Amino acid sequence: MPADDVARELESMTPGLGAEARATFRDVLATTLAEDAYTCAPSPREVFFGDVEEGERTIRGSMPHYRFFFGPMHYQVRRVGARGGAPGRWEVSARFAVVLPREGGTLELADCDGKERYEGEVVCRGVPFSRSNTTVACPASGEFRVAGTRHNMEALLVRWSEEAEQYWNRDAERYGLPVRYDFTFLPHDQAAREGVPVDLTLPLSTTCGRTPYFWSLRSGWSLPVIAHEAGHLLGLVDEYEALSGIVPFYPKTPFPGAQTSRMGLSMKEDTILYPMHHWIVVRRYLCPEPSGRDPWGHAFQ
Repeated sequence: MPADDVARELESMTPGLGAEARATFRDVLATTLAEDAYTCAPSPREVFFGDVEEGERTIRGSMPHYRFFFGPMHYQVRRVGARGGAPGRWEVSARFAVVLPREGGTLELADCDGKERYEGEVVCRGVPFSRSNTTVACPASGEFRVAGTRHNMEALLVRWSEEAEQYWNRDAERYGLPVRYDFTFLPHDQAAREGVPVDLTLPLSTTCGRTPYFWSLRSGWSLPVIAHEAGHLLGLVDEYEALSGIVPFYPKTPFPGAQTSRMGLSMKEDTILYPMHHWIVVRRYLCPEPSGRDPWGHAFQ
């Protein structure tokens, strides 16, 4: 389907978009289709509500990051057909194997929600990062930390596994889209011991900071930020000015109209994954398999 027709269908599923947001999302759509090795552009209505054959597929490749280099894309898509009166649905999953650091020191957190998960003293001072009313991922709004024990690191991964996907599922439900997401974060040694396949292996850094999603996972990232970074592994691009937000004199600057998008402002609780984002992720199931070597193949072991 021509990109303009795809955009019109997606806009019809997204009431309330302003002119700036429509223009920006059309640019994002065009960039994604131009850069993506999965080149097909099926009708969004057919993708979400059509009669699609059951099956499961691994999506793999790379997408541009900050417009300077490419980062990995790797996830699973499963199509479940209609049965028992229930319509067909999509199931999208990604599994992160996390290399835990040695025990010791402190583990910085973004808030103290779920503090009963942790052992030892839990320091909770100030405003949680995701509610700081700023546009930075690691604001100076509070201090949240626990001891850097393996128990606490594993507890944090469990929380991410249970709650980061909820932002995706919330927004799919908001627009009546039959898509469910499941993100799993587990220790690398556990994944190796159990022989489970993973979509990306990353070290855990015990602080908060601004680093690319394929460099490390930061214990101080809030759940909204984790949901945003998972979006990159699912092949979504950023929707803000490259390198904005790194230094105080150049604050995070979303593209016009993208301040309501999860990929525009990652750190906000209420930013949204729009129908366009869900379509980009699941429509790759219907595309021909790309040819060529995957430059990030080593990261998925």
